[in-house]
Amino acid sequence: MKILLGITGSIAAYKALELIRLIMKNGDEVKVVLTESACQFVTPLSCQTLSQDEVYHEQFVLSKGIKHLALSDWADVMVVAPATANLIGKAASGIGDDLLTTILLSFPKPILLVPAMDEGMWQNKIISERVAQLKSVGFHILEPDVGPLASGKIGKGRFPSVRLIYLTIKTLMMKRLSLTGMKFLITGGRTEEEIDPIRVVTNRSSGKMALELFDAVNSRGGMTRLILGEIGVEAPACGDIIRVRTAADMLFALKDNIEWCDCLLMSAAIGDYRPRNRSAGKLHGDKLSIQLVKNADMLVSLVPFKKKKIYVGFSLEVADQLNRAKQKMMTKGLDLVVLDTAQALGADSAEFHLLRKKGRIVKLGHQTKQEVAHIILDECQALLRPRK
Repeated sequence: MKILLGITGSIAAYKALELIRLIMKNGDEVKVVLTESACQFVTPLSCQTLSQDEVYHEQFVLSKGIKHLALSDWADVMVVAPATANLIGKAASGIGDDLLTTILLSFPKPILLVPAMDEGMWQNKIISERVAQLKSVGFHILEPDVGPLASGKIGKGRFPSVRLIYLTIKTLMMKRLSLTGMKFLITGGRTEEEIDPIRVVTNRSSGKMALELFDAVNSRGGMTRLILGEIGVEAPACGDIIRVRTAADMLFALKDNIEWCDCLLMSAAIGDYRPRNRSAGKLHGDKLSIQLVKNADMLVSLVPFKKKKIYVGFSLEVADQLNRAKQKMMTKGLDLVVLDTAQALGADSAEFHLLRKKGRIVKLGHQTKQEVAHIILDECQALLRPRK
């Protein structure tokens, strides 16, 4: 993949250096174009060192070929990250007064803009209109995150994670269908039930599948809420994320948010049992006997809220996998069941199957969780389209 990366004069410009590093780490090629303002925040030398290629920032330099056309021909995709309000205004108005904006005017392939600015600027009606205008003519916009801004305020305008930017670039190149306007409620991680203040009953789920789903929805322009239990990987720094610990916490959060979504993705590993009694102090002794009681079944509890929503369940079994998945589909109002095995716990890839309604099995084979996340979303989109 050949990526032409434009960097503009935002305080977030230094984060583009991490994006260059990530692109190179994944074996892709990148050429960097800096605006004059961007050079106040990052240097051509730092970009050249990381990209291992010439950096472009001057429009009028004697060189072989027409620079903006040669760069357009070379790249598969163009990304401007960060994109300032100034750049957005110029692009929407068809202004080409430097190398970067001239390339934007002549680039015939996918273009992704990643805005970063203060919330007041991002919410300005003029910028909102310009963003909508760019979307209408085929530009792709990865909207900024909510979080701490350079002004010290908390608001929408923060530069997204470089991982999400890279995943969005990959999604564009794979020509995945947009999920714009669709709302996905995702559960992930594992629940814990306390035995005493120190010990818990839990399982080995890492939360990787939920985070891949979360990133995949965001990279395709959908809206997400993530209800996240304990996990074995780094949690997203930004986004609409609700942290929980116990099965009761998760059920409460689900009931509180279920009306918001179009699609529920239940990838969390929810504990089936909890101790009948929790000790107030740390338990001691040579022997420990714990009486367990059953937790409420989450999906059964959510059947009354289903209406026209899509419900996706996950089934991890070591025996009689298909019959167990069919039973889950019938009793829990599921539209799709994702089957995997214990080998998937904590792994980046595994053997997966999909169970559709009427018992149709789709064998996916050995896939990465990232790829399976997109396959699941494709299935959800196909089911949602006629309902919406």
